[in-house]
Amino acid sequence: MKANKEEAHILFQPTFGNRPEKYIGRDGVIEQFVEGLREPIGSRNRCTLFLGQRGMGKTALLLELGDRAQKEGYVVARVTAHEGMPGAIIEQLQLNGSKYFGDERPKLKGVSAGVLGFSFGLTFSEVTQKQYGFRSKMSLLCDRLAEKGMGALILIDEVRTSAAMREVASAYQELVGDRKNVAIAMAGLPHAVSAILNDDVLTFLNRAPRVELGLISTNLIRAYYERAFKTVGIGASDAMLDRAALATRGFPYLMQLIGYYLIQYTLEGETITDEIMGKAEQAALSDMDENVFKPILNPLSDNDIFFLRAMARVGGTVTTEKLQAALGRKGPSIQTYRKRLIESGVIEAPRRGELVFAVPYLADYLLKEMNKQ
Repeated sequence: MKANKEEAHILFQPTFGNRPEKYIGRDGVIEQFVEGLREPIGSRNRCTLFLGQRGMGKTALLLELGDRAQKEGYVVARVTAHEGMPGAIIEQLQLNGSKYFGDERPKLKGVSAGVLGFSFGLTFSEVTQKQYGFRSKMSLLCDRLAEKGMGALILIDEVRTSAAMREVASAYQELVGDRKNVAIAMAGLPHAVSAILNDDVLTFLNRAPRVELGLISTNLIRAYYERAFKTVGIGASDAMLDRAALATRGFPYLMQLIGYYLIQYTLEGETITDEIMGKAEQAALSDMDENVFKPILNPLSDNDIFFLRAMARVGGTVTTEKLQAALGRKGPSIQTYRKRLIESGVIEAPRRGELVFAVPYLADYLLKEMNKQ
């Protein structure tokens, strides 16, 4: 029989929006934010922007922050950015905070038993619900939670510039000014976060800590693989553990994929072989094609793709001189596309005059697709 599939799903969650059994490689990031929740109201560490490409673990990080914040006495509202976001945040805070006011109910039907603005618990009175906006409702909720010694944490995934984002961010700034116990963490793609920081209404966010979620140490991944495989009763030699960890190149989503497929393809009580490893790597990279590479490349222009293909042909760390030769004299301006693709999180500049791909295996994918044409 195969290794326990239920265990595989617990240990590895290679699906966007899910969280693995253990979040590795981000301990410092998590602790920094949690420490901010313990700091005085108004601390800059209570407002953090997390940015990274697809597969870097942004959603999983927000889930972990939400769990940790609850233990610190915060009611959490976790939403994905959309135009109805302000109302969704209010509903989430009311729903998740209601358990702390479970003993407060009207004694008589139709009789208000609550405080100003509320009918009972965290349920707004009819007047408040109809006449008050997001900022006022948030202020009331913060005051109500403060009666229980609690705060409010807003988590926003897939953040982008919009009227709703401006409303939420502006309200947050005002709430902090009013000394309300509120915090906010936002996660998004690099270009989306960049657009927010350049928005005239949201310039105050430039003062907030900005955390770029990069690759994870392969040593940490290897150690996790070793524990995970022992848990499900499959063997892995040192050579196979090394190969599996190095194959991920530190990319969180790929770590989940390879670990998941290795457990799926290995019989319980048996040992991972070269054949199984190769099969797992192939399946994982196929998933990367559909779930990471195509979504990254789809929004880019033809000249962006032309630029990236030239980088892929050069290979490795690409110098300006080699890139110019690959592009040809009639190719697009290096500086224009270099800047745009760095802001989009597709490439990085480790040193002056050098460029590398920010996402592992993206160059291989581009070359593969070029060969099909």
